[in-house]
Parts: sequence; structure tokens; C-alpha cells
Amino acid sequence: MLNKVRAFISRHALLQPGEAVWVAVSGGVDSMVLLDVLQELGHACHVAHVDHGLRGAASDADHEFVEGYCEVRNIPFQATQVDLHHRRATTGESTQMAARELRMAWFQDLCNRGPNKLATAHHADDAVETFFMGLMQGMGSKSLGSIPARNGPFIRPLIEVTRQEILDHATLRNIPWREDISNEDTVYLRNRIRHELLPQLEAWRPGVRRTWHRNNVLFREVDRVIQAVLDALVKDLIPDDKGAVHVPFDTVLGTMPHLLLHHLLRDKGFHPDLHERILDAMDQARTGARFESASHVVWVDRSELVIEPRKEEPPGWLIASPEAVPPNAPLRIRAGVASEIDPSAARSVAWVDADALEFPLFLRPWQEGDRMQPAGLGGSKLISDILIDAKVPRHLKASTYVLVQGDRIIWLCGHRLAEGVKTGLSTRHILRFVWSGT
Repeated sequence: MLNKVRAFISRHALLQPGEAVWVAVSGGVDSMVLLDVLQELGHACHVAHVDHGLRGAASDADHEFVEGYCEVRNIPFQATQVDLHHRRATTGESTQMAARELRMAWFQDLCNRGPNKLATAHHADDAVETFFMGLMQGMGSKSLGSIPARNGPFIRPLIEVTRQEILDHATLRNIPWREDISNEDTVYLRNRIRHELLPQLEAWRPGVRRTWHRNNVLFREVDRVIQAVLDALVKDLIPDDKGAVHVPFDTVLGTMPHLLLHHLLRDKGFHPDLHERILDAMDQARTGARFESASHVVWVDRSELVIEPRKEEPPGWLIASPEAVPPNAPLRIRAGVASEIDPSAARSVAWVDADALEFPLFLRPWQEGDRMQPAGLGGSKLISDILIDAKVPRHLKASTYVLVQGDRIIWLCGHRLAEGVKTGLSTRHILRFVWSGT
């Protein structure tokens, strides 16, 4: 087994010879064997132990066991206890997901402090179980590769070692370990796959576990190819200054739309059931179709898909006088003169008849149903229609503001002034408005 793991570490460049590494050790047989193997291979090991606080006295005993093992062998030891109840109450995650997120956050912190890699004891049987979990839970294309050999600073030297090989090594080397009875609880999907599904498959087809171990090695390599192709397709999609990514329809609706959409929306909180609806909206050119997750929004615009982070409710500002514009407002007002009025100036600049204004004014985001009377139109018009006529992209409409006097909109900022406030030949007092928002 030592030669097998040594060759795997070298082939995948997981560690340099003698390199120091954190080892996540729970006290179970997998992690105790991992620690023993890495030490035998000459690596300076630092043990990281997480107490999830789920099993009371048993958790305390695990901590004492691992700490005592390290103390006898002069192995550096670090431990933490995570607050699962607070995490679950805050995020609504499952117990296992909350435990994983808290555990990995601490592991990342340890790697930031050094040594800068951390080894976990995932093995070949874990990879098979994870593959089936991915198929059942709809985890997208990433489930094909199951558990990678490396993910950032986290390495898995035993990922091609079977559970039986681990048990054999523990017996051969007289390695102590503690049993976690929760691994037998079939309330968890992984345990049902381990104790019910895989034995049934083995009964139907003896040797199926060995076959799946081989398959997973191939799947990991296929997954690397797929991810490289997908990365190449999206490499030029750079977020704009608002954090929005603009994806032309042709990029998505090519030869692998489902794979590409999974790739674009990975880790953005969208349920896979939404992917088909997004693709349908693109196929049908339903401009304005909007899809939301807890962290992101996807818009279907005229010729592109827009993916952007969710924004907090945009603020509004009370402007008591031209001299009292709040410093954080995206608007500046100063006195102007007729000679500087330039009809060809950008729409972000407007000259206003000061005598037609009555302060205070209110600067706020536009709302559905807002109307104004644009100068020269001879009637009122919905703000939404003005924005459509101006071909304002759907994802930018939410950041469009209006300047309001009482219940009257006097400026659709950066677009149109209202009738009655625009300067004319008889204007005596002029204010120059400059809009610095979107």
C-alpha cells in the first residue's frame, strides 16, 4: 500500500518528498491509516481534528484519543469545535452540509497559516458512494468526476485505495482507531448507498465494486477533459464593473447547452430544475425573463444571458437644496450659465430651470407604474416604456433612478427631462445636474 500511495502522490504532484502537510484526523480507521502512511513516506505531519459536537461523550473521547496518539508520537496537534446549531439556524443547511462547510473553512484557515496543504482520508469506496449520490441528487456535470485527487490546498492521497486495503493496512501495522456508530445510521443517504445499494449491486454482479473503482479513475480523467473544454468556452467572459457576466446566446445554445449552463451557474445556488426553464426562455427569446437564487440573478436580455450577483435594495436620497446633495448620492448640482449649455452633451448632464424647481427633491430608483411627461412629448409616458425605447438592457433597469419633486418626476436620470423644467431663452437661473450612476 505504501508503494501505491507513494506512486499516486508523485503522479498527481500532491506533495514534494518530505513536504510538511496537515492531516485531517477524526480518529476513525481511514484517517488514522492516512496519518500512518504519510509519516511512513517521510512527510512531517500536523494533525487537525474537528469536534462537530454531535455525539456528546463519544465526540469528547474521539478528541482525547487523537490528541493522546499525537502526544505520544510528538505530532503537532490542533483541534476546534464548530457550532453546527448556529450554522444550521442561520443557513437552513442539512447537518452534514453545515458540518462540511464549517470544517472546510477551518481547514482553509490552517492552510493559510501553513503548512499550505491538507490531506483528507477520502478513499476509492467514498468516491463510488459520492458518484451515486451525485446521480441521485442531480449535482450536474461535476458529479462525473466524483471526488478529485486535489482541490485547491486539499489533497486526497488515498482516493484510489479501497476500504479493504485500508483495513488490511491497519491490521498489519497494529494501528488503533475508534468506531463512529453514526456511519451505520441509514438515515443518511451515503450510509444507505454503502450498506444497502452497493451490497445489492454486488449480489447482482459480483465484482461490481472493483469495476466502479476502475470507472471512477476514468471518470475523473473524463471530467478533467470536460472542464477544460468548458473553461475554454467561457474564458473570455469577464465580469463588468457591476460584477455581471454577459453570455451571448450563441455561446450557450451551442453543442452542449446543458453542460455549459451547469458550468456557468455552478456554486451560484440555482436548482437544476431552473436550468431547463432558462434554456427555454433563451430559445423563445423571452426578453426580461428573470431567475433568482439566494445569491445571484439571471436575466434573459435581447441577445445574451446576464448573470449577476444579487444587489441590496438600492438607496434613496433626500436633497434639501442644491448645496445639500448627500456626498454619497450619484448626483451633483451646481449653478450654471446659459453659455455652457451644450445640446450635444452626454445624457448624464442636464441643465434645469432653477425657478421651476421646488426643493426638497428626492432621488430614488424608478418603480413599476412610474410615469413622467418628457419635454417635447406633449403627454405622459411610463418610465418602463421610455427605458424600452432607449434599449436599456434589462439587467441595468434596476439601477435606473428618477429625481422627484413631490409626486412629479422631473428627471429620468441620464435619459429624459420633464416638461416644464428644461431651460429656454427666458431662463434666468440655471442649475447643472450631473448624473454619475449607471
